[in-house]
Amino acid sequence: MISMVAVAVIGDEILLGEVVDRNLAWISGELFRLGVDLRYSCVLPDDLPFIVQHLRWMKEKFEWVITTGGIGATHDDLTRTAVAQVFKVPLIEHPEVIAALEEKLGAPLTPRLRQLAMLPSGVLLIPNPGSAAPGFLMGNVAALPGIPSMVRSMFPYISRKMTGEIIHSEEFFTTRFESQIADVLEEIQGDYPRVKIGSYPVTSGGEFRVRLVLRSRSSEMLKKAFEDVRRRVDS
Repeated sequence: MISMVAVAVIGDEILLGEVVDRNLAWISGELFRLGVDLRYSCVLPDDLPFIVQHLRWMKEKFEWVITTGGIGATHDDLTRTAVAQVFKVPLIEHPEVIAALEEKLGAPLTPRLRQLAMLPSGVLLIPNPGSAAPGFLMGNVAALPGIPSMVRSMFPYISRKMTGEIIHSEEFFTTRFESQIADVLEEIQGDYPRVKIGSYPVTSGGEFRVRLVLRSRSSEMLKKAFEDVRRRVDS
């Protein structure tokens, strides 16, 4: 069965437009490449009850939930606490994390840095090649840091647990307006329910065109639908 995934980006700085999120687009692309279905995504504020409410719903609705952000050592890093509340387990200090951090830093941890080792009881640690501070996997919820380079290096630990089926795609451009081809596309979509047809207006160099993209897990069905779309749109 193909995995269904939800992604939650956590942080006021994203919602306020102070930081442009680069994680969701990258994760989306990787899931598509793996043939895994990303069915839901959201950006959540640094608000503990709000995070808990949404994570609780997502973990019941989807096979996998990925969060980014909120696992640092400051007062507004709330993901650890939220996940613990969702799974109704305590936060406990993980000695192996403390040992790894102290080895990395070459000194005993300050009380603030020890917060990085306070994780929900029963988690699996997700190694972080860019830092000794790990992410973690609790049930079907994977918590990653918000730093894009770390997300990229840690993501394979999660993705290899997912099941996907390659999605094939074809695309072409037309100079016809969407309103001129909408009825044709709707009819063809009905003829090929296993193929998704997307229509996206674009402008480049002052030229208006419509980009038509067809996607399907069936390469044979995709080929037939693509030929039908090209023939009927260009006629």
